[in-house]
Amino acid sequence: MEGAIAVTHVPIQAYLDATLPNPFLAGKHRPLVVGHRGVPMLHQENTLAGFRRAVALGIDAVELDVRVTRDHRAVVFHDSSLERLVGIRRSISELTWHEVASLRVASTIRVGIDALGNPIVARYDGEARIPLLAEVLAEVAGRIAINIELKSRWLGDAIGSIVAEEIATAGVADRVIVTSFDPRALRDVARFDAAIALGYCWEESALGFAGLQGRRLLNRALDTNLAGRVLGTRAVGANHTLVGPETVRRLHRHNVAIGAHVLFPIGSPSGRSIPETATSPAEVARLVELGIDWIETDDPERLQRLVA
Repeated sequence: MEGAIAVTHVPIQAYLDATLPNPFLAGKHRPLVVGHRGVPMLHQENTLAGFRRAVALGIDAVELDVRVTRDHRAVVFHDSSLERLVGIRRSISELTWHEVASLRVASTIRVGIDALGNPIVARYDGEARIPLLAEVLAEVAGRIAINIELKSRWLGDAIGSIVAEEIATAGVADRVIVTSFDPRALRDVARFDAAIALGYCWEESALGFAGLQGRRLLNRALDTNLAGRVLGTRAVGANHTLVGPETVRRLHRHNVAIGAHVLFPIGSPSGRSIPETATSPAEVARLVELGIDWIETDDPERLQRLVA
């Protein structure tokens, strides 16, 4: 493939010893398997228990979400509201870390809704606490690669510089990638430390179309590599339905890595029907054949078997 990132066979641990390039960006013989919010089939999303399980299973990487408390602490949590996971109708940004630290993610949580609007519920053993990003980096960043997604508020909350400082303090810039749908958050990360690898996220709702139409619009956006030139991004994350052969070729031509999300989802957050391809081994084979760099999944154990 002309201009593509070179494909080599290197074990994931070799990337993590700081002698080789960032595992999300470096060439590889197969895509990284990335546990979406940990291992949500077995543990509550975005918890240390889930990240520890990913390490124990030998998963290549995990994706996690970060928000900022009122007193500017970076915590690992997806939703803006605590209602779905904790049962409290308040926002993370309204609370201090001291207040958040006393909360627990419930053992029974809604992970999506079906096409009829009925909740899809997951049940786990016991409750789990909400961790600081610093805790997660300190415990698992030396053993697994991490995609840190910034869930910034559009009014701004300095999340980019806060997270960049946490990464610098932990000394793990070569083991993580920071991604976001918010270009301003990525800009702030780059201003703090240009060595941190950045990735811009795309999804169907941002383009207004799925499938072939969505891919065409995405390819047009990627032609100019605008995000790369303006923000210094070296990676793209996109819904798997938007990824086609031309998308991968265009990005690799610019030495930009690309990852797909989310296969084998535990539920549909929006209530829209989950595409059959999202749960199909054939979709995994298609993405591997395209030379995609990583795949996010709610069931990393299953994906790991399929790409091995």
